Amino acid sequence: MIDKIKVMLVEDDIEWQRGIADYLGDHPRIDFVCCVASRKECRAALQRVAIDVVLMDIMLGEQSGNGLDAALDIAGEHPAVQVIILSSIDNDDELFYEAFLGGAYDFVYKNDFEQLPRVIVESVENETSKYGSRLRKLVFDRKKDLLTAGDVELLRHIAQGRTQQEISLLNNVSLAAVKKQVGRLLEKFDWSGSSKELADKCLKWGLIEKK
Repeated sequence: MIDKIKVMLVEDDIEWQRGIADYLGDHPRIDFVCCVASRKECRAALQRVAIDVVLMDIMLGEQSGNGLDAALDIAGEHPAVQVIILSSIDNDDELFYEAFLGGAYDFVYKNDFEQLPRVIVESVENETSKYGSRLRKLVFDRKKDLLTAGDVELLRHIAQGRTQQEISLLNNVSLAAVKKQVGRLLEKFDWSGSSKELADKCLKWGLIEKK
């Protein structure tokens, strides 16, 4: 069992930085190591400092949900590090479900921050949360069911950096047909970003494999 749990906070709101640091600072099991304000700073800090648990704000800067992208980075690059998502957004089920698909251990609303010490300790003592794995599988299966074999192949091409024109030539179909299929994919996932961003996310989620 870890004597002192090394914790890093990823939070760009100064008041929350101070509040959480003060709240956790005197806990006998927790060593509050550092606080960073962005996804980039988080990745850099994890290269330098030994961390057991990352408390990840779901909204960094002005972009809702980009803390989930940072959590997904950690799951792929530092699988031994547990990520606990922090959120003040309490009415978005998709963000909640995506947190677990991306490998989060747990999800704590900021108005329940008093739960943090308990959840932090549990994340180290029990590698899998009581419902995290089941939610992860449920969301994975739900997203996997959205994809046809043709969708998977299209996403692989996009993840490899091929343009829609290149895909149309490779598959001997019209450019209009490729554009239409891409549009359907974005609609299926209710995706507002680019098709490349969606393909990269599906790759990290394990929905497709890069050949």
